[in-house]
Formats: sequence, structure tokens, C-alpha cells
Amino acid sequence: MLGRLGRLARAPFRLTKVERARRQVARGNQLLRRGELGAAMKAFTAALDIDPGNEAAWNNRGVVFEAQGKPEEALQCHNRAIRIRPTYLDAWCNKGIALMHMARSDRALECFDTVLKVNPRHPVALMDKGVLRSRQGEHEEALVLFNRALEADPRFALAALNRASALFALDRFEESIDVYNIALRRRPDLPDAWYFKGRALLEAGQPDAAVICLEKAVNLRPDFAEARDALDRAREEGGGDR
Repeated sequence: MLGRLGRLARAPFRLTKVERARRQVARGNQLLRRGELGAAMKAFTAALDIDPGNEAAWNNRGVVFEAQGKPEEALQCHNRAIRIRPTYLDAWCNKGIALMHMARSDRALECFDTVLKVNPRHPVALMDKGVLRSRQGEHEEALVLFNRALEADPRFALAALNRASALFALDRFEESIDVYNIALRRRPDLPDAWYFKGRALLEAGQPDAAVICLEKAVNLRPDFAEARDALDRAREEGGGDR
């Protein structure tokens, strides 16, 4: 009896199919956060090879496609995730983003409103709807939505970034600079925040301060052509090179 128990104790631990798929998804999420899109896609695809019913793998595979500028492929993935779990609110938000990038604004709005009917304080859906309204030129309405997103999650850096950009679009440059500062305190790794803060400083007549921000944007994203152009302008207006 003891010998049999000993053999059982030494038997290798086997993960279930679901657990192995979840491990691949967790690995893919880590790679995605580091910006390693190709490796993340391989991990999510591996998860689906193991368990085709893993809705998170479908959703996150769509996120990678979206980051690669392939909204049609992203939409297919988010639809698969939603078919598996119709209450998957993150997938509904991501489906809306894909539709927005395909210029299907009405359908995108339906996705965000689907989420907000379930949870009126869902910060991502509020922000995404605000981005849509801002793209449509409705900056005041967008600002209200970004404010609601930040009320729901005061540490949501991307909502702060988009709130600042709505203020920028309304020519409220000094206010936008303050909000860009809030976003950057939470996420100093956002090149867009440094870029738009630099733009706001230029518009506010502070070219030397703009240079510092725009240099940070270029350092974070060396191929950021718009930031390089704005940096040249800031240097010219500031009267010197750095």
C-alpha cells in the first residue's frame, strides 16, 4: 500500500486543457504589454489550438490585430469571443473600437451602449464612446464622457489623456496641459501624451518647455514623425537647438 502511494505521489502533475490554454493567454498578455505583438499573437493562437473555446484568447488576438492596423481581422476575433460569452464586456468595447476604425460609427456606438446598459460606470466604454464623439467633432460631449470615465476610475491614465485632448481640441490649452500632466504622472511611458502636451505648450507660447516634451515623445517612439516635426517647430520658435 505504501509503495502504491509513493508511486502516486511521484506521478507527474498534468494540467487540464483549459489550464494550459489559460497559461498561454497569460503569457500572451505579458508580451502584449511589452509591445511584442508577433510573440503575443503566437501565444494567443497557441491557446486557441489547445482550447478553441477560450474567449479571452479570441478577444486578445483581436487586440493584436487592431494594434497591427487590421480592424477587419480584429472584428472577427471579437465576434468569436462574444459568441462564446455574450456578456464579455471587454470584447464588446474592443468590437466597437474595430468598427470605429472601419468608419462604421453607428455600429460602434451600439457596442459601447450595449456595455453601458449593463454597467453605466464602465470606464473603458465611457472613454471609447468619448473617443468616437471626439472623432465626430463633438468635443464637448466627449469631454463629459471622459469626465465620467475618470469619476468611475480616477487612475485611468488613457481617459485622462483623452480628456486633455478634448480640451486641446476646444483650444483650452492651459487646462489641457494640466490634464496631460495628470496622465503622465500615471503613465510616463505614453509618447502621445508627451507629444500633445508639447503641442499644447507650443500653442500656449512656451516653446522651450515644448521642446522637452517633444524630445521625450521622440525618445519613446523614434519613428514618431509628427513629434519630430513639432520638435523642429519648437526649436525654431524657442530660438535654439538642444
